[in-house]
Amino acid sequence: MKYYFLIVSVGMSLVSCKKEAGEGGMARIQGIVWTDHYNGNFSKLLGSYSTMGEYVYIQYGDEISYGDRIRTSYDGRFEFKYLRPGKYTIYCFSKDPSDVDNAEPHLEMSVKSEVVITKRKEIVELDTLHVYDN
Repeated sequence: MKYYFLIVSVGMSLVSCKKEAGEGGMARIQGIVWTDHYNGNFSKLLGSYSTMGEYVYIQYGDEISYGDRIRTSYDGRFEFKYLRPGKYTIYCFSKDPSDVDNAEPHLEMSVKSEVVITKRKEIVELDTLHVYDN
């Protein structure tokens, strides 16, 4: 009888442990960051290109701050690996194109994408994250 209670209590504790969004799984989130380069007041597009070396951040679940960050590769691609099922926010920073008179030259905004991983080995391909520069 003593062993029965031990087995039941261990089994219950294993079943009741729900893992939250974060590292430790087998899923991945992939994407690309693309820059639209404008003149000084954002009135004319001068060119578009993949963004090399840009920091991309991941936020796990409902956490307030980011859980990890990586830099984009030479072709603007990035990948967050080893994720568990759950909710994630991926974001990077961009100059704010609404600052057309360049009153605050360092004014930035976040460019983000929210995603939910539902399967253990899921690979999520995000829409392109567009950043602006002048």
